[in-house]
Amino acid sequence: MSSSTKDEIVVSAGTAPAVTPPDDVRKRADETRDDLIDRFRATMQDRLDERQAVQKAKTQRAKAEAQLGEPNVGPYVAFDLYAFTPIQFGGPPPYQPSRIIAGGEWAVIYAVMFVNPTIDIPNGFAVPPTTQLSGREYRVSMEQVNLTDVTDGPDDFRQDFFAPPAAPAFTVLEFWFQAPVPGRKPLLFEANLSADIVDIGQPYAAFASTVIDVDTGQIQENIPLRYLVYPQ
Repeated sequence: MSSSTKDEIVVSAGTAPAVTPPDDVRKRADETRDDLIDRFRATMQDRLDERQAVQKAKTQRAKAEAQLGEPNVGPYVAFDLYAFTPIQFGGPPPYQPSRIIAGGEWAVIYAVMFVNPTIDIPNGFAVPPTTQLSGREYRVSMEQVNLTDVTDGPDDFRQDFFAPPAAPAFTVLEFWFQAPVPGRKPLLFEANLSADIVDIGQPYAAFASTVIDVDTGQIQENIPLRYLVYPQ
């Protein structure tokens, strides 16, 4: 990817959030968000570059061996969604990321939508997804379940469109919430995030199966995004 692509990260306002934090909380969150996304971009860029190098080597090896049969289709990711564990903004800085949140505290879950800007003709992408999705409308949804008492919500979504001439490679979306105040026992929540293109005839959809644990910096695959709200 070019350096201009690497720097292309958009923070989307999209649809008005169902819950809006106080202005001072949002202002305190911006610096934390920017630092977090910078580190995420570097990590994901390394993973994408490594995946691209592996695929290139496989393609060259297949040509050299003149294999018969179906072509070797590599792991080209056209469209994806990533999620971070919640970050809470209660009390004075520094604001510590945590899956354990006190009742009544403000917290945010950041989601990052990825649209691949690279051309990969062997895998059917002579026109990169960033060009294909230019001007298209997207929707990113957060569905939550209170696992403690098995109730739905609170849910939220963002809807917007990719401005021409090309969709950004990375779009950051913010899902704010104020943790409920539990009774005598903690409440365990699970958040599931999904993304799709609203326009008819655009077969792009994804859900956040990759979760970045902000506490440890680890990238976790196929692990539910869960957090606990405790009575303070």
